[in-house]
This record gives sequence, structure tokens and C-alpha cells, in this order.
Amino acid sequence: MKLSIILCCLTFLLACQSQTTKKRVQLIEKEKMSRVLEEVLLLESYYQSKHGIPGMYKDALDESLSAVFKKHHVTKKQFKESYVYYASQPEVFKELNTSIMDRLSRQVP
Repeated sequence: MKLSIILCCLTFLLACQSQTTKKRVQLIEKEKMSRVLEEVLLLESYYQSKHGIPGMYKDALDESLSAVFKKHHVTKKQFKESYVYYASQPEVFKELNTSIMDRLSRQVP
């Protein structure tokens, strides 16, 4: 009985460890993520202001986002996993957003 409990605990710990390792392997580096996220946010803002209803611009936005991901050599999956990771780290996510806002505010004349 004790052996089976120990085996279950070890299996659980190893499963958790492999998921964490997998996520870190796919993680986009913070500065690069900041640049990709900036472009994603600008595109989403543009399409939202131009069309209003997400169903009207979903395909065009997806195509534009694919071009952004290709430009930065990341996949949509990498972006999503990295976004979830950084969003789960409030201080780091705040830093990402602050760096985006700083860059954008420097562009305004």
C-alpha cells in the first residue's frame, strides 16, 4: 500500500516537472515577447476600431497576426503559451506592458 502511494506521488511530481520544463522550452524571451505583443495589440486595436464586431475582422486579423509571428520567428502556439506564462506573473507582465507603453509614447510627436 505504501509503495503504491509513493509511486503515485512520484508519478505526479514527474508529470508536473515535465510540463513546467516543456513550457519553459517554448517560452519567448521577455524582450522579444514585448515586441511581438506590441504588434499584436496594435493590430487588434486597429481592427477593433475599423470594424467594431470581432466576427467581421477575425480572418483578416488572423492573417495579419500570422505575418507578425513569422516576422519574429515564433509560432502562434509559442505566443499563446508565453502570453499565459507572462500573464500568470503579474510583476513581469506589468514590466512587459510598461515597456510597450514607453516605446509607443516615444513614437508620439
